[in-house]
Amino acid sequence: MNAIFLGLSLMAAAPGLKGPAKGDPPPIEGTWKLVEWLQGGNPVDYWDGLTVEFTRDGKRLCRESPDFVDERSYKLIPETKPAAIDLIRPSGGPMPTIHPSIFKIEDDTLVISVGMPDGERPKSFEPKADGVRMVMTYKRVKK
Repeated sequence: MNAIFLGLSLMAAAPGLKGPAKGDPPPIEGTWKLVEWLQGGNPVDYWDGLTVEFTRDGKRLCRESPDFVDERSYKLIPETKPAAIDLIRPSGGPMPTIHPSIFKIEDDTLVISVGMPDGERPKSFEPKADGVRMVMTYKRVKK
């Protein structure tokens, strides 16, 4: 009986495991370097150093050139398959522009399938599928 009590006490005092709970979207926080950008299935030219940083507080910092950082935001949509995200950018008017999107993370690769502004969320990662505006592939930047 004492062994059971001791075991339960140790489990209760042990620190929690890090990482997402089962069913949570993969961890998107961190800095990612763009390695491929497709729009309508066609490659898009971009600055080779283009990165995006997803912060814990919902900010998205897009470094589009050495001298320019564009602050945007994002919102994860919990418990969806594939994982869903809204990419939000200021529109200059009272309401921001929202791109309903999906994403997947495999090892150090992030793929985002971006939907049309204020349209339906994409259902695939195919760059020519209906509702897919563009597909962007990133590699995690190691610190």
